[in-house]
Amino acid sequence: MVATEPASAIVVRVPVSRALERSRRQWDRAAGVGVPAHVTILFPFLPVSRLGPAVRAELAAIAAAHAPFDVRFRRVGRFPGVVYLMPEPSGPFSRLTEAVVARYPDFPPYGGAFDEVIPHLTIAESDDGPLGEVAEHVRTALPFERRVSALELIVEGGDGRWRTRWRVPLLERAGLPVRP
Repeated sequence: MVATEPASAIVVRVPVSRALERSRRQWDRAAGVGVPAHVTILFPFLPVSRLGPAVRAELAAIAAAHAPFDVRFRRVGRFPGVVYLMPEPSGPFSRLTEAVVARYPDFPPYGGAFDEVIPHLTIAESDDGPLGEVAEHVRTALPFERRVSALELIVEGGDGRWRTRWRVPLLERAGLPVRP
């Protein structure tokens, strides 16, 4: 058996209500291994062994070129086998993804599996769960709003659990073009 190197991802953490977190823990496999509620910016990202000070500095520069923003979650969406929350606006998430991919083109979102990347916050992922019921339950916890002020790099540990390695702030830095 060949061991695979632990993975990493760049995300925007989104604190959710207790009700939504309970749904995530029941229906989202990632929640069970420590992945926080989030909107993915880039997964998979670099192997953990390649995450060093230069990568952190590059991510900090990308984040610094984007202004903090407010996001609202008021609608539930569905992919096959997935219930998710739709961020509004979604554009700032897409621009962050584009900026990271421009710097790391060998790491397309979701390994290039999708023609279109749709920003979303996964609540449930199941091939056989009652996703219609989950979606209806989730709607009762909406709407809510959050301030997005940072990117996080999360990494998979040897134990299979995910943890935050770095947090880099979004901010308006003089002399850099800022993208809301």
